Amino acid sequence: MKKKFQFIIENIDIHYYLNYTLKNLFRNIYFELKRKKMKMMKKEEAQKELDSFLDNIKTVVLSTVSSEGEPFASYSPYVQDEESNFYVFISTAVQHSHNMYNTKKAHLLFIEDESVTSHIYARRRMYFKAKAEKFEENDDRFEKIAQLFEQKHGSDASLIRQMPDSRFYKLSPYDGNIVLGFGAAFKIDESNKKISKLNTMGGKAHGGTHEEGLNKND
Repeated sequence: MKKKFQFIIENIDIHYYLNYTLKNLFRNIYFELKRKKMKMMKKEEAQKELDSFLDNIKTVVLSTVSSEGEPFASYSPYVQDEESNFYVFISTAVQHSHNMYNTKKAHLLFIEDESVTSHIYARRRMYFKAKAEKFEENDDRFEKIAQLFEQKHGSDASLIRQMPDSRFYKLSPYDGNIVLGFGAAFKIDESNKKISKLNTMGGKAHGGTHEEGLNKND
């Protein structure tokens, strides 16, 4: 009886193992076929996407870090000037303002709305590192940037002239990237206006593994 029971258990284990192995095999075949069918976006197509990417995006996800290394993230309406610098208008009392004033840096993320994305893991997005500069009171550049806000945001921007305790921050971007789908991550050149090159780390998407990232920084 004991041997018979052992035989049944072993057969159940073998059946489970074979079933699990076949499922993984077919899944891997499916994703490999899907990967091969995936059309690689051309640089020219990516440039067209970049040229119009910000047209319907009115806010930026702004990430900063304190002097003690504590991260903080929120969002803000923004504008962009003819030299591709970005500007936000924020209260001097909020954490972002303290962080950018002390560290002089930020990270900017522009991302398409969830309601229009074709895949939740492939939301189109553009991001930059940025040098942050705070406008002081009565800065000569205030009027020009205020007008840019009024042009982009309409009546919502009227409060800019009614909030004396808030300031503009100029965010000068660098090291830009734009992700336009699976296998379609591109570096942006130093002008922040042109696609530089495909950035897929040898077909491993745009991030690679944690270990690869560490090796890259060595």
